[in-house]
Amino acid sequence: MLRVDDVHTYYGDSHILQGVSLEIPRAAIVGILGRNGAGKTTLVRSVMGFTPARLGRILFDEAEITRLRPYRIARLGICVVSQGRQIFPSLDVAETLAISARPKPDGWTVEKVYELFPPLRERARHPTGRLSGGEQQMLAIGRSLMTNPSLLLLDEPTEGLSPLYIETVGHVIRTLQRSGMSMLLVEQRLRFALLYCDYVHIMSRGKIVYSSSPQELGSDADVRARYLGV
Repeated sequence: MLRVDDVHTYYGDSHILQGVSLEIPRAAIVGILGRNGAGKTTLVRSVMGFTPARLGRILFDEAEITRLRPYRIARLGICVVSQGRQIFPSLDVAETLAISARPKPDGWTVEKVYELFPPLRERARHPTGRLSGGEQQMLAIGRSLMTNPSLLLLDEPTEGLSPLYIETVGHVIRTLQRSGMSMLLVEQRLRFALLYCDYVHIMSRGKIVYSSSPQELGSDADVRARYLGV
C-alpha cells in the first residue's frame, strides 16, 4: 500500500532523513521506534507532504506522492493523527467531527465514531478544550476517521495517557486493522508497539538501523539497550 524508497528530507541545511526505506502492506500495522530526535516525526511529515522529501520516492497504491501537496495526499486516503492532538479548543466535539467529514459509502460517520468512542457521545456539545487528554486523543483519532482514510499515520498516540486510555487506543488500533485499515505507528512505548505491530523498525539519526518482527525485537536485549535504552 505505502512504499518509502530511499527518502532524504531536510530542514533547511539539516539532513534529517538519510535514506529511509520501508513498506506498509494493506491491513498491516508497521511500528517506528527510536529515541527523541531520531527522525520519526519527520518521516510522518514527509509521507503526509508537510515536509516533502528532496530525494527518493514515496508511493501510495503504486502512485507517486513524494511532492504532492498535503491536501491532495489526504484526498488519496492518507490521514495523520498528529503528536499533541492539535484540537481546536473553540469547537465542541460534534463540530470537530462534522467539519472533518468526507462521506463515503459504508464509510465512517459521526455515529460510527461515537460507537467506537462512547465517551465522545456523552460530550458531544462540550468544548474540546475542556476534554481530558484521553478524550482529546479519542477525538483526534475520530476526526481522522471521518476523512475515511485507508492509511492512518499515528504519531505517538499514547503520549501522556493513563493506562486506561492506552488500553482504549490499543483496542481501537486492533478494531481498525480488522476493518482492513493500514497503519504507521510511531511510538515511544516499546511494550505497546510490540503488542500491536506486525513489523517494527528502529530509527537512529535519520536512518533505519534495525528491522524485525516484534517477537525478534522483544527477545533481543542488546538491540533494545543500544537503540532504545531499555
